[in-house]
Amino acid sequence: MLSDAELIELAGKAAFGRGRGYHADGRVRLAETSADAVAGKAEGNRTYSFWLKRDGGQWRWSCACPAADDGAFCKHLVAAVLTVRDGDAEAGETKSIRDDLLQFLCAQPVERLAGWLKALADDDADVDKRLRLFRAAQEPAALKAAVSKVLSPGGFLDYRASLRYAERLGTLLDALRARLADDPAHCRELCEYALGRLFKIYERCDDSAGAIGERMYEVAELHAHACAAAPSGKALAKTLITMQRNDSWDMLTLADYWNALGDEGRLAHGRLIADELEKLPPRPNTNNRHGDAVGIRARAEAYARTSGDFELLQRVLRWDLEHAYNYLRVLESLREFGREREALAWAEDAVKRFPHDNRLREALSYCLQAAGLGEEALEQCWQAFRLRPGEDAWDALKHMAADAWPPWRARALAEIAARERGDASLRVRLLMHDGDLDTAVMLARAHHVWVDTLHGLAQRLERNQPTVAGEFYLRLSQEQLLQPQINSSSYPKLVANLKRASRLLPTVVWQPAVTALRQTYSRKTKLMTLLGEADL
Repeated sequence: MLSDAELIELAGKAAFGRGRGYHADGRVRLAETSADAVAGKAEGNRTYSFWLKRDGGQWRWSCACPAADDGAFCKHLVAAVLTVRDGDAEAGETKSIRDDLLQFLCAQPVERLAGWLKALADDDADVDKRLRLFRAAQEPAALKAAVSKVLSPGGFLDYRASLRYAERLGTLLDALRARLADDPAHCRELCEYALGRLFKIYERCDDSAGAIGERMYEVAELHAHACAAAPSGKALAKTLITMQRNDSWDMLTLADYWNALGDEGRLAHGRLIADELEKLPPRPNTNNRHGDAVGIRARAEAYARTSGDFELLQRVLRWDLEHAYNYLRVLESLREFGREREALAWAEDAVKRFPHDNRLREALSYCLQAAGLGEEALEQCWQAFRLRPGEDAWDALKHMAADAWPPWRARALAEIAARERGDASLRVRLLMHDGDLDTAVMLARAHHVWVDTLHGLAQRLERNQPTVAGEFYLRLSQEQLLQPQINSSSYPKLVANLKRASRLLPTVVWQPAVTALRQTYSRKTKLMTLLGEADL
């Protein structure tokens, strides 16, 4: 979990201090905790739901409170992290308590313990299902029935119910892993049954935290291991395609089963793919461009890529060439297989058909560069930038220009300036992207800038230029007040911007704006409440 220093960096000293107070008062209730995730509710004047999760090495979070409306790390999230960490700090004491409970339970007669467990199972359906699963693990013939009970959702799964259901699936996974060691074929059969049920259940649940999805991926991974431990060749080929037809989330990846299929299974899988492709007409139409055609082509493409079948891949990708994106995918596949000359010819034809598509022009520029035609490549890159100026096109132009970048940079900024109609947001974004914050600040001070762009600039400036950042946050709040009508949906962002300004500017600078706001909108009770909660 995050350290104090990291929390202060994310939330600021003020929010960190208030978060410590919330933690000390016991205002946080956790519904899910782990080394990489926490979810729950915080109690104050109102109850706010929150979650925090590590994703790809980065932390993501959300809280329903006004202070976090713009993505800020609020006091409730601070309190949640501190609560989790305190739980870790007290692990020794908790373990001692559990050891005492274990000693007490071990001292009880078997009949008494059985009675207690039966009473718990009668009162709690989850306990009942888990106990039946434990029993079935000792009787493999009865295991499928127990798995069925564990999988039964008992109706729609809302957010909290999804977390409990995912925890129950953890018990199921333990039982399945035990079967993998004892009987891989039986484990494979149970995984297939479980995934078939879960694919249907997942369509009607609120898995906002991703807990059920993670369990499903674990079952899919276990299924692949079971297939590898007990390969079934042709039978697996047929089973896999049947399962993939119901897998809308790409959990069953052909590459994971390639070794388990073996030579016979791969040939059988290829024949099944060919049979599916025969169902497609020679050309797409409005009725078959979607639906089953999407799944058939996706499975065929996966087979072509995994087997290295270039001709099949081209057949699949070139079936639908109605849109520029489809041409781009063919082009990428040609380059992927080292067909550079074909790629260049294809890119040139694609640009002729879709002259206003920036992606194709950018792709053509890289083909021209690979062919040693640098000037032509740079010209196509420039045309791509003009068609859709933005950060990606800026980077592509910068890469292609290389040492000649300074004059091309000036030309790109001038091109954008000539198109502006009183708003310099795009130039500010490009300058920020290029790391030229000083010029971005000068431009933002002199011109109107979209709210999101100005907010992003203020965030970038907080660490090294806090006063300027505070100036922009205050400007954002004042621009919101100039809107024709202020309504409750705009209150949280308004208050959040004022709060950030108050942290970065002297009181004499931001206080008049808050005072004027309170006087002008004193009858808007929700706004006044939010200001009070933010200590403004």
